[in-house]
Amino acid sequence: MNKLPPMKYKVDDIVTFKIQENIRVGVIEVADFGGAFELDYHSYDVFVKDENCLYKHIPEKDILSQLSI
Repeated sequence: MNKLPPMKYKVDDIVTFKIQENIRVGVIEVADFGGAFELDYHSYDVFVKDENCLYKHIPEKDILSQLSI
């Protein structure tokens, strides 16, 4: 496994992310360094309050931006 860079986001960050072709806004609840299964990328579990849904294993490349509220 290659050495991974530091994670760009942290728990409690409010982010926009892409799931399929839809954009969602949520709060990072879990940050997995190297992904949940020792992958070559970081992943996050993001809770979307409006849907009462936790999206799991979102790749860092699919996090579009961090919001400051």
